[in-house]
Amino acid sequence: MSESPPVLYERHGEQVAVITLNRPEKKNAINLQMAELIRTYLRQADNDDSVRAIVLAGQPAVFSAGMDINAFHQGELPIVTPEGFGGLIHAQIAKVIIAAVDGIAYGGGFELALACDLIVAGQNARFSFPETGLGLVAAQGGCARLPARISPYVALDWLLTGRTVGAQEALSHGAISRISASSAREEALRIAEQIAGKDLAASQAVKAIVRQGLARQEAPSFDFQQGPVERLRQAAARR
Repeated sequence: MSESPPVLYERHGEQVAVITLNRPEKKNAINLQMAELIRTYLRQADNDDSVRAIVLAGQPAVFSAGMDINAFHQGELPIVTPEGFGGLIHAQIAKVIIAAVDGIAYGGGFELALACDLIVAGQNARFSFPETGLGLVAAQGGCARLPARISPYVALDWLLTGRTVGAQEALSHGAISRISASSAREEALRIAEQIAGKDLAASQAVKAIVRQGLARQEAPSFDFQQGPVERLRQAAARR
């Protein structure tokens, strides 16, 4: 019996592509193989003229626990060029991507969701940036993107304390788009179908305009963080 791949690609109806993180035994911790598959499937969906919206989903109890720390300690980084962490953080995808977050989205998992255009959370969704407790920095979008989406004071609270934030609190601060009464996956598919029914060129134009504005806010932080992150790495190496 062949082992199931860690990322799945399927179609929902005729116009929606679904990319599913499928490593539940590791809480969908992102390794290099997953990053490469996510990149491949995003490009496939974006280049497929019949696809009009994309859903990125996890499992019912876990979206993603973030970077695979065991692989990281063995020298593996789940980073591909030019898309970056998870094959998504800096990806240039024209079509709308909806993150369906059921269960936990921690660290890099939260950053993957923030790289999407919409975030739909299930009632059981929980978000956290635990990096500071590990001597790390949320450098794949946490420090750069979160303060551009919500109050910097709230973002600093979440980033510095690493506390777990529930779906309702995340929604109240505008960190996610909506909470689903059912599963996030089901709601995300419904939204994707709605978007797929609109004019594709118009939807892509709206996304491009909004994302360009966000990128102008986020780019300085992405650039600046390279220095502090490198100094942190050097300090850790000396210990």
